[in-house]
Amino acid sequence: MKILGFFRWLIVAWTIGATAPVAAQLLLADDLARLAAAARIQRAPLLIHFMEHSCPYCAIARRDYLIPLQNDPKWRGRVLIREIDVGRSTALRDFDGKTTTHLSFARSHGVRRVPTLIAFDAEGKAVAPPIVGLLADDFYRLYIEQALEAGLVKMRPRKP
Repeated sequence: MKILGFFRWLIVAWTIGATAPVAAQLLLADDLARLAAAARIQRAPLLIHFMEHSCPYCAIARRDYLIPLQNDPKWRGRVLIREIDVGRSTALRDFDGKTTTHLSFARSHGVRRVPTLIAFDAEGKAVAPPIVGLLADDFYRLYIEQALEAGLVKMRPRKP
């Protein structure tokens, strides 16, 4: 009987998992031009998390806010999230298709502290002020959602 109950649980868990994939990490940006093309099609803003692997606040922002946001049904298909590691010179294709690095791209956008979040439209323009640092827990998610809503307004204008 216990084995049958276990298999039922296993089938239910597998079915739920198959219908609702959950990402356990954020992807590093490698090609913002390609990502912008996808954003244009989805009419979704891009949220870039400027971070550094040795930064404990970046890890908190990722674990407690960005991964849950990426997996939230409310935001699925409405935002594309990527990370840029400001501590590395990892190759990156920018919004214009030019080759740069994570570090140079961060500097060109005025990123001086991490974590910094910037929401971009499909043209590579910031749609809201940057969110610098890990702000008060009670409001951090709100600030992120406000930036994304500003992006959605720009990407999905209301019809008259």
